[in-house]
Amino acid sequence: MFQRSNIKIYLVVLASSFSVILILAGSHYLDKKIYRPVTENKQICVPNSKIDDNNVVHQQHPSTKPEEPGDDIVIDKLIQRQRLVIASEYANSNFSASKLKDLLLEAGGQPVRSLIMSTFRSGSTFLGDILNAVPGNFHFYEPLIKYESKQIRGPPEATDAVNLLKNMLKCNVEGMRDYLTFAKGHTVTFKLNPRLSGNCKNNRLCEDAHHTSRFCKLFPFQSMKVVRLRLRLIEDILQDKDFSNLKVVLLVRDPRGVLSSRQARPWCRAWPDCWDPTLLCGDMASDYVALTRLQGKFPNRLTAVRFEDLAVNYTRETKRLFQTLGRPMESAVDDFFKAHTHNARDKNAYSTFRVSHNVPFQWIKYLDYQFVKQIQEVCSEAMALWGYRAALSAGHMRSRHFQPVGPYDVTRGVPVI
Repeated sequence: MFQRSNIKIYLVVLASSFSVILILAGSHYLDKKIYRPVTENKQICVPNSKIDDNNVVHQQHPSTKPEEPGDDIVIDKLIQRQRLVIASEYANSNFSASKLKDLLLEAGGQPVRSLIMSTFRSGSTFLGDILNAVPGNFHFYEPLIKYESKQIRGPPEATDAVNLLKNMLKCNVEGMRDYLTFAKGHTVTFKLNPRLSGNCKNNRLCEDAHHTSRFCKLFPFQSMKVVRLRLRLIEDILQDKDFSNLKVVLLVRDPRGVLSSRQARPWCRAWPDCWDPTLLCGDMASDYVALTRLQGKFPNRLTAVRFEDLAVNYTRETKRLFQTLGRPMESAVDDFFKAHTHNARDKNAYSTFRVSHNVPFQWIKYLDYQFVKQIQEVCSEAMALWGYRAALSAGHMRSRHFQPVGPYDVTRGVPVI
């Protein structure tokens, strides 16, 4: 009995000693190994939200640094390749190597910058794609997407919005997580900048601010479209010496066409800024007044174009715009127009492959005249300023004699009757 008890005690002591040895060994291993929690090291996660057209989606915040050790090497190769592509695109143009270098942020130069100001469903994606057809262009699609369907008309949002635009135009994308978060869940943002998306690794590098900032600085041309900020609020950008070569296009559309297009968008119904014709036309009148004032203060830096004129007289309007913006009218721009105006099969509401001579006037077929009459009553001032004619009756609206678009002139501050 005594001997058996001794054996049991011995086994207990032995087991305890072995456990201590394992604990000590484990502690030594923990001291030598660095643990990095995945969610804290790479991204801060927030609950997923459903994306619905223009509404922002909240998913994982993109990392501001490359996620893998090999990314730096990949990025360096992509950037060097893009440098060679841009150089080859302009090898036979009027741009000498030294002149091209003067337009590169990475070389201390200043790119040719074009800013499209508009509002929802006014053709801004189409115009943005036209500018982006120029070789060597870097396009920012909706940098103010975090404001969803809200129109920014003053402080406090205006200050934040203007600062964000300035940073984007300088290619300071680091820390702008709202924009990259939206882009991660809404891949059309990347697709509308094919030069960026074509140099990404399964979109992961597109979501990386470090990569995007470096990549952006390679390009001699920049374009940006903004539909959530009113024109008078960009005066601070125009005054900034860092953007002395920035030129602005105000794109407008017949409010009847705008509201007809918005009616079919579910995201629009929850936002008065989207469905209320009084707010829409108030913004159109405000933009007209701001344009005439800013044109006087900043000569040759602002112009306007109506979506209807762009669709019906594409060649004339595009040449005028490119001359004003200081952009080369390359053959790629004509190729873009041919591709995007001869394809009526694309049913995507956000595709620009459906734009043709008839698209701006589809509202005549789809809108009830009573709704048109309501729009015309609250929009009479804006329509007169921008040269849009009222339909006098349902029969008049649908007759072949109805001409909804007339002349206008912002240079004198009054419409041409």
